[in-house]
Amino acid sequence: MTTSADLLQDLRRLLGAGAVSYDSTSATSDVYEGFLFSLVVATARDSGADVHYETVHGLRVNDLVFRTSPGRLYSTAHDYTHAVIQFGNIAPALEAHIGVMVQGTSGVEHECDVVVLDSDEARVCTQASASPRSRRCIVAIECKYYLTPLPLVMARGFAGLKGDLGSTPVIFAANTTSNSSKRYLTHRGLTQEFQAIPGSREVEHLRSHIREAFKSSVSRFDPSFQM
Repeated sequence: MTTSADLLQDLRRLLGAGAVSYDSTSATSDVYEGFLFSLVVATARDSGADVHYETVHGLRVNDLVFRTSPGRLYSTAHDYTHAVIQFGNIAPALEAHIGVMVQGTSGVEHECDVVVLDSDEARVCTQASASPRSRRCIVAIECKYYLTPLPLVMARGFAGLKGDLGSTPVIFAANTTSNSSKRYLTHRGLTQEFQAIPGSREVEHLRSHIREAFKSSVSRFDPSFQM
């Protein structure tokens, strides 16, 4: 079974930052979200993006503080950090966040464990103390860390989340697996990667999904950009 130490090792390597707010006492489920966030960052870099980290106040930092419970993108309760991702000089900047609320097409808010959104949307929402709209999100990842086979209710919940996030690409990622959950999501044509842990081929598949989301977003503004 993958441990927090395993996840932290890869997370730190992939982020290329200074200190991170996770340590050996952190809940493994939280560190798993951080690990999947680090895959987003690494995939962006490998696809040609410039990446740096900022606080909610817009200050560049190298030491990173992450949420460990659902929160608001605009919250200033702590100096939570996010990644700023820039592909070339034409496409608008993007931001990657952990554990923020996003407004679905129904108007209902949902927690997105990891989400990439348009930086202008993030700025407007921070100024207006509002949650970002799902249609301005580039990709979201639902992260599930379990020590037992994944309960089917998790897959059912994900199907509902995807339905309300509309056209936004949403990926279901879990450290474990479940035949019933896999069949359920496959039957509905939903993007999934079970057993996505450090060193697995599923992680590479997950990164391919993330890269395709970046590619789709960037090509709308700068089709000449090579990833």
